[in-house]
Amino acid sequence: MLQQKNSPSQDTNMVMKSSHSDVLIVGSGIFGTSTAYHLSQSHASLRVTVLDRAPAPSPSAASSDINKIVRADYSIPFYMDLAYEAMQSWIDSPLLSRYFHQTGWVALDEKGSDLSTRIRKNLRESGRPDTSADITLDEVKTRWDGVLSGIDTTGCDKAYTNSSAGWADASSAVEAMMAEAAEAGVHHEVGEVVELVVADDVDRRQKLEGVRTADGRRFTGDKILLATGAWTPWLMSPLEKTLHVAEQDGIRRQIQAAGVCVAAFELSDDAEAERYSRMPVLIYGSKGEVMPPSKDRLFKFTNSNTFLNTKLHPDTGQEISVPEPDQKDVPLALKDESLDVIRQRVPEVLDNGRSPDDWRICWDAVSPDQNQLITRHPDPRLSNLFLATAGSFHSWKFLPNIGRYVVNVLNGKSNGPEKDEAWAWKRAWAARGAHEKVLPTREFADISKS
Repeated sequence: MLQQKNSPSQDTNMVMKSSHSDVLIVGSGIFGTSTAYHLSQSHASLRVTVLDRAPAPSPSAASSDINKIVRADYSIPFYMDLAYEAMQSWIDSPLLSRYFHQTGWVALDEKGSDLSTRIRKNLRESGRPDTSADITLDEVKTRWDGVLSGIDTTGCDKAYTNSSAGWADASSAVEAMMAEAAEAGVHHEVGEVVELVVADDVDRRQKLEGVRTADGRRFTGDKILLATGAWTPWLMSPLEKTLHVAEQDGIRRQIQAAGVCVAAFELSDDAEAERYSRMPVLIYGSKGEVMPPSKDRLFKFTNSNTFLNTKLHPDTGQEISVPEPDQKDVPLALKDESLDVIRQRVPEVLDNGRSPDDWRICWDAVSPDQNQLITRHPDPRLSNLFLATAGSFHSWKFLPNIGRYVVNVLNGKSNGPEKDEAWAWKRAWAARGAHEKVLPTREFADISKS
């Protein structure tokens, strides 16, 4: 258990300078930030350090973005319930409600797909008010002052709306939650972790001691939480080699780093921004989303064509998918692919040769069933190592509440059979996942060559 420390007279400055913590959190995306916040609320006297390569919000994290979807529309009731719980905070929390924009959403379903049918069934059976409604494809084009009048509905056969959904200012919300945690005593350090450091304990048994940063500093912790997202397999590979962890028991069986291309337009004036602000979040079948403009007038388009980036790890010789260091370096083939999908959704935004003003490759850790990985490491030699990762491109909305469950795992406390099973280290996976469309099927190197 995480034990409270009775040390009210402790010199705060000395604690802040110490490299040892009761809990060391590596990574300040949504998992690391939410955990730090909930630790600060429930275990105020613990020494908690968050270590990331950049100040919060860390720009390379999947959680750092223009905006993210907040919705409870899931084909799996487990995540629908978790999302409803999060949405209550998005609506009511004094800290987070200012970042949530409840615009609703409209989702188009492709011919032959039963996704919306399964989602609507869950919403109706949840016992909550059903805020979803059918809408015809023609109505998609005429509603919201005709903002989506140019949408190509070829290949779709139905659509529905849900007024409870919306979007949130992504980076701003993460930054606010980390600031609140820091105000409560959590220490945030900047440094790029390059090694997980193993040491012998008093009985000459190997254990994880801490981490080493690129500039040579060491940070140690009684409990170490990796909230390192897409970088987790690359970071853990040398540790697994040192400990002779069998291939079938390794981290690469649990998660892989996957990337996806995101494009955004800087809207030229207030009138244009106001026009597109009338629209809800648009879910364009399995192809991606369109988000209403942000406060900075950025109009964002995503797609679901994910990919791996397999490299040979220089220290282990293993082939591991890892993010590219420059997220703004987007190959022409990916840009052309994105433009094709943008043209199907809001074609007029490309009038007169206009193209996106901002491109990014967003990297996240994806698990085979798209469940998060929130667990203690199963190897008894790593009993102080915990993981909170595998966002699988759908976890950002859980910023308000996911950390509460991570704290339970750190405490050795069950989150209930369903959550414990969903988030556990696994040997087998469910046939259907929570966010199947994001499973990668191609390699970044192949795209870059085309």
